[in-house]
Amino acid sequence: MTTRPTVPRSSWLALSAVLLAGFLHTFDVTVVSVAAPSIQDGLGASDAAVQWLLAGYSLAFALLLVTAGRLGDAYGRRPLVLAGIVAFTAASALCAAAPGTGVLITARVLQGLSAALLAPQIAPVIILLFPQPRRGAAFGVQAAVIAAATCSGPVLGGLLAHADLFGLGWRAVFLVNLPVGAIALVLAALWLPAETPARAPRLDPAGVGVATAGLLLLLVPLVEGRETGRPWLVMPLALVGLAVLAGLAPLQRRAERAGRTPLLTPDLFRGRAFPAGASVNFLVMGSVASFFLVYVVHLQDGLGFSAKETGFTLLPFALSAAVASGASVPLTGRLGRRLLEAGSVLMTLGTAVLLWLTVAQGSALRPLHIVPGLVLCGAGMGLLSPPLYNITLSAMSRGGIGSASGVFSTFGQVGNAFGVALVGSVFYGLSRGAAGSTTAIGWALACQLTMSLLALALLRFGLPRPPHHPPAPHTTDPKPTVRETLPG
Repeated sequence: MTTRPTVPRSSWLALSAVLLAGFLHTFDVTVVSVAAPSIQDGLGASDAAVQWLLAGYSLAFALLLVTAGRLGDAYGRRPLVLAGIVAFTAASALCAAAPGTGVLITARVLQGLSAALLAPQIAPVIILLFPQPRRGAAFGVQAAVIAAATCSGPVLGGLLAHADLFGLGWRAVFLVNLPVGAIALVLAALWLPAETPARAPRLDPAGVGVATAGLLLLLVPLVEGRETGRPWLVMPLALVGLAVLAGLAPLQRRAERAGRTPLLTPDLFRGRAFPAGASVNFLVMGSVASFFLVYVVHLQDGLGFSAKETGFTLLPFALSAAVASGASVPLTGRLGRRLLEAGSVLMTLGTAVLLWLTVAQGSALRPLHIVPGLVLCGAGMGLLSPPLYNITLSAMSRGGIGSASGVFSTFGQVGNAFGVALVGSVFYGLSRGAAGSTTAIGWALACQLTMSLLALALLRFGLPRPPHHPPAPHTTDPKPTVRETLPG
């Protein structure tokens, strides 16, 4: 009988550092969404400014993800993680002290850039420090941390905005990042090992420039299109962005032939697994992000819920997602793609139930009415998202895992912007007319249901089926070169 390899305490401490940093990113996305109305009232901000509090973060995050992932592959994870933690914590302090919307939006953009340095490093750190038989446990801890951030964000956002601790109001939402960031920085400085590249990397500046320009052209119209009043005039820029991104493939092949480190690993889009998994991530993130945006507005502006009531109303989604995320770890090895399909079915069913109950109850809607739909959606999200990430990236080589992680997350962020732009346009367009908030949220949920159905179809028919024969027994698990002595 073979014994499972032991994992040293230092590896778990290093993982704690990157997961705490990852917690800050997920927490901040959800907490600001719920606190946005309080921020708007406190600063007297316009609707467009409030949207940029959310969109500016997501846009900056998406722009840097792929480059940050490749920088981690080239120079190691430690410098990226340390720089990201310091910058994110400092940007959070600037958010809390912001005297007006201009400074706050700038600080949110800096937060997004800082989070992008961190996010693509988490999966590579797990692969670097944990042998193959123990990675499931590490990815399970990661799923639990993400679920905890998702759970605590809406509730704490509502409570902090409502409580007005020490007269800080909404500023307390950002101040909670400071102690968590300080702990993550100490753990990373003490326990995160430094990798030694086999050779000095030659990065691909042309690839970085083209990818950044393409993403900017794609995302800005999606984020700002509705605010211009004439979205179809700026949407052609998104098509130009897609064309620019399509030009990356030949550019990356030339970079590889020239001996440089390409921004995207050559085998990333060979085969069906990664493109299909990344596309499902695009649809799922678009559906979930747009749901939280429009449903929070419907509850607070349409039905008169307070920020505190809104946070507790959405809590069943977060709790069911947390439970399902933990259950997905042991189930992934046995069920594989079937688990992804089950999660997608639950999300689709939950969205349909939410659509029915929200429209049927109308202005008489109460939190208990939507608990069934929220629980189904949250459970589906928990069963789908962590295994999707792990299964999609599992076949990537170690040398390209940072790039793959960044591209996968970028698909999610572009989906986030697309979902918010599409569903937000439908919701705000109808809610300002005679139809009212209930009709508007009904059509918005119908859009989200369509995205869930597309994701389910892609999982069913797009992902390749796993082989029927059992895998060869695991023998060794070579690691990239890491300095023996821990820094600090």
